[in-house]
Amino acid sequence: MEQYTVLAALTLNFARFTQWPEQTFAESGDSLNVCLVGDNVVQQSFESINGKNVGVRTIKIIYADRLRNLTQCHVLFISELAKNLLLQVFIDIKSHPVLTMGEDQEFLDSGGLVSMINKDGKIQLYVNLAAAKAARLNISSNLLRLAKIVGDN
Repeated sequence: MEQYTVLAALTLNFARFTQWPEQTFAESGDSLNVCLVGDNVVQQSFESINGKNVGVRTIKIIYADRLRNLTQCHVLFISELAKNLLLQVFIDIKSHPVLTMGEDQEFLDSGGLVSMINKDGKIQLYVNLAAAKAARLNISSNLLRLAKIVGDN
């Protein structure tokens, strides 16, 4: 549980240091939807960021276990999903500005944008710049300095 609480806090910080295209939000007060694919432990841990502010927006946690309506997500955290389903998710959201976040190398290799990998009890951040560019998301250079960059071709 503690690890997912840390991942929730990191997800909040990534959201705070990511810029979405202007047309992403219809209204200035629209919520920032953080969608979760994971078990009850993941869901409980991410409740800690529900209602937190990201600029003028408030985080709204959405449980997306059925993998439907993912285009409503601004951030999509995926914990443990079969590779074939993961690839389908990336196809479904391909042309949408969704900050995809996961927790292993396979997630990155499949096209995920950010992976937070636990190595010897420490979280190492990886950012796939090609995926960020494809999603039309701009991640702060200050945050990128803390991560290992992949997919920068």
